Amino acid sequence: MAIPPNAHGDIGGVEVPAEIICVDCGGRCGLLNLPEPDWGFQPGDVATYRCADCGDRWDLIVSDADTSG
Repeated sequence: MAIPPNAHGDIGGVEVPAEIICVDCGGRCGLLNLPEPDWGFQPGDVATYRCADCGDRWDLIVSDADTSG
């Protein structure tokens, strides 16, 4: 049985937001892809977003959860 993601698309890996702000138009971009059911998003995975206003697609590389240095 697959574990459903929470509002951030996180299952136990790196937390990925369900929405981001579009750099081009300032609209809302929703997450298009779901994390792997067994381990969530991991560093190096691609999180894909689509802007609801301008239609731009954003493919972002997931980085480590701890980027504080």
